[in-house]
Amino acid sequence: MKSLSKKQLIEAVVGFALILLVLVLGFTEVVAGGVFVKLLIGLGLGYALTRGDYGFAGLSNRACRTGSTKLLRSLLVMFVVSAMIVAAFLLGGASLSLWVNPISWGLLFGGILFGVGMAFSSCCATGVLQDVPVGFSRALITLFFFGVGVFLGFPLMTTGFVQTSIFTTASYNGVWFVDLFSNGGANMGAGIIGALILTVVLAVGVGFLAKWYQKKVAKNFPAPVAEVVEEEGTVWHRYFVKKWSLTQTALVIAILFGLLYAVSSTGWGASTVYGNWFGTILAKLGVSVNALVEFTGRPAGSFTTKLFESSSYMQNIGIILGAFVGLLLSGRFTEIFKEGLKIKPMEILLFAAGGLLLGFGTRLSLGCNVGALYTPIANFSLAGWFYLFFLFGGGYLGNMIRKAFYKKFDK
Repeated sequence: MKSLSKKQLIEAVVGFALILLVLVLGFTEVVAGGVFVKLLIGLGLGYALTRGDYGFAGLSNRACRTGSTKLLRSLLVMFVVSAMIVAAFLLGGASLSLWVNPISWGLLFGGILFGVGMAFSSCCATGVLQDVPVGFSRALITLFFFGVGVFLGFPLMTTGFVQTSIFTTASYNGVWFVDLFSNGGANMGAGIIGALILTVVLAVGVGFLAKWYQKKVAKNFPAPVAEVVEEEGTVWHRYFVKKWSLTQTALVIAILFGLLYAVSSTGWGASTVYGNWFGTILAKLGVSVNALVEFTGRPAGSFTTKLFESSSYMQNIGIILGAFVGLLLSGRFTEIFKEGLKIKPMEILLFAAGGLLLGFGTRLSLGCNVGALYTPIANFSLAGWFYLFFLFGGGYLGNMIRKAFYKKFDK
């Protein structure tokens, strides 16, 4: 039974010190209790994503690069469990802010653009935060241009291209499954149960399609390397180092998703903040807030709110810190961070383009993989399922372009 090496011990101490620092700053600097809780939930999300080597971008990237749809199928499990949690809240009489997005042309085109961006930058809106300690150079370039893309797309959010839904039901500017089973709102309980069953059916159907895809393309990829079963080793290894399975990670994220509703009555979003950050930078550089408001159509507070007063800022920062904690406690931080600093000059263009497409795509689809996919599906919105298919299509296209790019410029 091996003990921790000196390097692993130092990294573990730094990891716990970082957790302590988050708690201290949270208690002393964060104004509202709800904002502090969002910081802690973000910390948990970042840790879980890192511990399970998990990311929404993998739903198309892994399928296109390895032929495996295991991650996509685990996401479907997460969607169903999260929908069960939301259903429980609704059946209990909770008043939730549900994300039933319009099924617009913007949603479809935004999904394609976001999928291409995921392929170029190998991450998504939450993945770029998780990647800060893992692929620092790639994450930094992507994050900056992600913010630029969101900022440039802000003016489009109120247009008919984005807001006009092709299909609607009674309650929302979109299709809410509950409306299909509630007898005109007379029996909401039946509506919620029916919506949950339909969500399960759709998840199972997509799961079968994913299995079919994997079987169909398997011949185009090398046989998958058998997963090495990690020995339990020390107690430390078991609880802080051993990689979580995809299912374990999906369930932990679903629980944290439920906590978001418990403390804020709303779902998980990540991308709008990046445009706010970029606008704030412009304001610091001398651009008037009035000019920013006029261009974007956003409230002035989007560009003037202080860091510790914004729950969205704190949640995203928590994801970054959680990713650092995950690597530090596992004793893998130093080598992974050093490797992530490396970047080839031609990749700067690829990651910048990826960031722009990711950011701009979110404004057309009114969200990213958590805001236009995960949360809407868990909220019984048909828009999330439409987004999934166009996102995958964009990812497929983007990976073809990416492959050609590396073939041409990376001899």
